[in-house]
Amino acid sequence: MATLVASTQKQGKLAEYRAARDRGAAWLLRQLGPDGALGDPSQGFHYYRAPWTFSLVGEAEAAAAVCGWIRRNMLTPDGRIEGPYRVFDDAYAYRNSALIVGAQFAGQYDLSHGLMADLLSWQDGRSGAFPDHRLPDGTRSDNMDIPFACGPGFACLATGHLDAARRVADFLRRIYDAQPALPERFYYAWSRSKQTIITEFPEEDHRWYVVENQVAKPQRWTIGGISAGFLCRLYLADPRPEHLELARKYEAFSMAATPGQFDHAAVCKSSWGSSLLYEITGEDEYLHWTYRMGDWYVRTQEPEGHWTFDRKTRGELIELTLEFVMHVDTLISGLASRP
Repeated sequence: MATLVASTQKQGKLAEYRAARDRGAAWLLRQLGPDGALGDPSQGFHYYRAPWTFSLVGEAEAAAAVCGWIRRNMLTPDGRIEGPYRVFDDAYAYRNSALIVGAQFAGQYDLSHGLMADLLSWQDGRSGAFPDHRLPDGTRSDNMDIPFACGPGFACLATGHLDAARRVADFLRRIYDAQPALPERFYYAWSRSKQTIITEFPEEDHRWYVVENQVAKPQRWTIGGISAGFLCRLYLADPRPEHLELARKYEAFSMAATPGQFDHAAVCKSSWGSSLLYEITGEDEYLHWTYRMGDWYVRTQEPEGHWTFDRKTRGELIELTLEFVMHVDTLISGLASRP
């Protein structure tokens, strides 16, 4: 009887989550122009995740259209994403990596395999991480952090660069082992020049260096979930117990954080970790957290289908909704992987 009740509950939750995913996808499709431009490209490269999200939800036509627009307007002959539509250079490798994953899903191999040479050139030879940003003079930032390493890690997995993906896992292990203040604080940035964790920084920049786990304020709540999500995907390709053990540790940090994290969009990646950990382990703690995350997506979605939080421009709304639809679909898949 208990099994039947649990199965009925899951089916009801899945129906709610599918409806939220589909509303989000429909809103995104309404932003797609006949030329394949998503939103207003002059606002910047907010649509880097579009081929990934559209591929996941079965909108192959939309994924191909966006890839076509990017190919015509942003792809350079030497295999980079540049030009006036790029607008900003923050999260440079991270944005490119999400495009690579989506292009691979969509079969647009000139954009997936073709962009990998440039992406791999960003990987730090010592730590395995990736610089966070491209600087105005064309050089790369000294700071390297967890989210901006995991993003390229997903691209390495998608395109078969398993050794590079393992090096990202090495970085996640190295920075975790270097933590001086767990479980209260997680310092998530690494210096490329000094090859050490960064624990000193201007107070006004704290959110780019540390997560204080019981302090309810805007922070990079992403670090636990994206690490666990990447390590779970790596574990499926390279089933070493240490990958799964480290994924559990990162997700545990996320799940132990203040409930105030749910006031901020950055909590979203926690579902990435929990849904994949549930898929792999079947353990109840990850099932219940995944339900909690799924309910949060449903509760915070706008009636029109997008998510807002503090986003203001059309490009920012598109960027957030692309990510949330992707996460909801991953969440659904994790739940559906077990009866």
